[in-house]
Amino acid sequence: MTIEAIFEAAKARNLVRSRREFSREYLGRTENYIADRGFGRCSAGALVNLFRRLGEAGQFDLQARAFTGLLAAEERDRGRSAVRS
Repeated sequence: MTIEAIFEAAKARNLVRSRREFSREYLGRTENYIADRGFGRCSAGALVNLFRRLGEAGQFDLQARAFTGLLAAEERDRGRSAVRS
């Protein structure tokens, strides 16, 4: 499931109304984040925020999908850690 599909599912569940709200409330970024970067270029940090926020919202199926996206971002970034210690 792509980040865009997670957004569409969140929208269908009335968790968000727009991409702007999704960027702010679920990705923890500015309202124009998705418009500027696109769904396919979310940073690992934004995906960590998405994972956490979906868990807080009790959306565990979407959280699992976000985790898959986070792993893909980790691989895409050539093993650089998504979460700094």
